[in-house]
Amino acid sequence: MRTWFCVAWLILVLAVTATLAIGGRPDPVGAWRALDGAWRFHAGDDPSWADPNTDDRSWDPVTLISRPDSRDGDVGIPGYLDGWRSRGHPHLDGYGWYRREVPLLHRGDLVLVGPPSVDDGYEMFWNGRPIGGIGRLSGSPKVNATRPFLVRLPPSPDRQSGLLAIRAFLQPDPGRDGQSGGLRTVPVLAAAADGEALYRAQWRRTIAGYIVDAVEPVAMLTLAIVAGVMAPSLARPSFARWIALALVASACLRLGNAVSAWTDLLSGPMLQWQNGVILAPMAKLAWTIGWNQWTNGQGRRAISIAAVAAGLIMVVGQLAHSPYLSGSGRAVIALCLAATAIRIARHGEHRLLALAAMLLAATGLFAGDLSALGIPGIWFPFNIGVSRSQYAYALALPLLAFALIRHRSAAR
Repeated sequence: MRTWFCVAWLILVLAVTATLAIGGRPDPVGAWRALDGAWRFHAGDDPSWADPNTDDRSWDPVTLISRPDSRDGDVGIPGYLDGWRSRGHPHLDGYGWYRREVPLLHRGDLVLVGPPSVDDGYEMFWNGRPIGGIGRLSGSPKVNATRPFLVRLPPSPDRQSGLLAIRAFLQPDPGRDGQSGGLRTVPVLAAAADGEALYRAQWRRTIAGYIVDAVEPVAMLTLAIVAGVMAPSLARPSFARWIALALVASACLRLGNAVSAWTDLLSGPMLQWQNGVILAPMAKLAWTIGWNQWTNGQGRRAISIAAVAAGLIMVVGQLAHSPYLSGSGRAVIALCLAATAIRIARHGEHRLLALAAMLLAATGLFAGDLSALGIPGIWFPFNIGVSRSQYAYALALPLLAFALIRHRSAAR
């Protein structure tokens, strides 16, 4: 079983590494032009602003300079820009519009490659006609992570240029920084074949940026099934069952990032709600109670009760939008894990293996708190962002598999 797991994990690591290497390659060279430079911006929302006859001379002039060496701090998207909050609108949530005249490259077929990063959704209009975007902005807006988008422009045989208008929507969120809002990259005008090549490259980068969030949940769910099946043969079956629940919650927590980035199935606000209210408290609670079952002795019941109370406090804190309550719940969980680690160090079986797996899992559980302490949260192998939590779980899962197997051996 140990051999099977090591071989499977090695194959996954090699597959992920290859995906990162392919996704991190530079964009192809071709007949295309990034639409950076001078734009006009207006806060608010008015459908008439898509009309090319609208007088935008009173709008704010903004200069968007797309530099390939400027990348976002998550995936590694090149040409990253500061948003409207750093451009004279520090408190703007909701809608904002961008407009500019776009000289046409030639008379042939042209495509527009949508901006791969926008806070948070957008719609584009060409000469007043809607040509698509990412998210639903009308009515009750539904937005998620921006992903690559490609549209063929309507033919304009009698025109030398066209008016491009972009309607952007920033979802209200108290956690926003001072650079958020609107275009974080610019669209690209391209000949059809070259635009399609650029579009494919952007998708490879987007897939690579979240591939670990898709692969690790598969390993987590597989290990959860193994733990559930093995539970009756372990000296501490409750340990395996709680760890299985922790793995399922952690898998869903990680997988939501990939689903939101690649599809329209999960909006940004829904992802925040399910992660903050359900999955994150459940994962912290299950990991804590699970490791609390590793040893015998006094104090286990008190730690489990404290962990349940902390989980409820975190849920209430998220529902009430109270950072104090949420932070208090996480602090109690951290204390419970620390107390459990001390007990494992003093009385536990295979203590080094258990403590290493426990520490790595905790690194993933408290990602935001570690970042607040100034510990780097993302590294960029092959120019693609891989988070500290992803590294931690990648190391924790094989150790946890060995811990389950050794615990089974001890039971025999």
